[in-house]
Amino acid sequence: MNTQALKALIDLFGRAPLRELEISEGGQTLKITRAEQEQNATPSATPVSTTLLATPSVSPIPDEPAEIPSSQELLVTAPMYGTLHLSPAPDAPPFVAVGDTLHAGQQVGLIEAMKVFTPIKTEISGCVEAILVPDGSEVEAHQPLIRLS
Repeated sequence: MNTQALKALIDLFGRAPLRELEISEGGQTLKITRAEQEQNATPSATPVSTTLLATPSVSPIPDEPAEIPSSQELLVTAPMYGTLHLSPAPDAPPFVAVGDTLHAGQQVGLIEAMKVFTPIKTEISGCVEAILVPDGSEVEAHQPLIRLS
């Protein structure tokens, strides 16, 4: 199952009134389960748990949280969950560095999920003020990666 389809399934499940969804494709099974609701929780705040069976587990997210940006900042965010790569190869220079000027549509990194590399492209232009996440880190969808000015 490709990462775009996986992301779409998780997003749809988050909005659907289902408790559990299990899909098998190509020898892999995807099981999405909704956590038990607390009595005071609203349906939209219900956490969703995703388990991908028959695949290796990923390493945990680092304990140190990234700097929390303000709502006024220009940010490049992760399009999906995965491992962040800031250069095209281990021995290659990074896609961008602090001080570089970015243009909309420019590639700033890669996210690896399930051995698939998805390019991260910026939708905004600006100067790279800070890179908020170290290379090789596990990132969540919509997590801020780069702050622009």
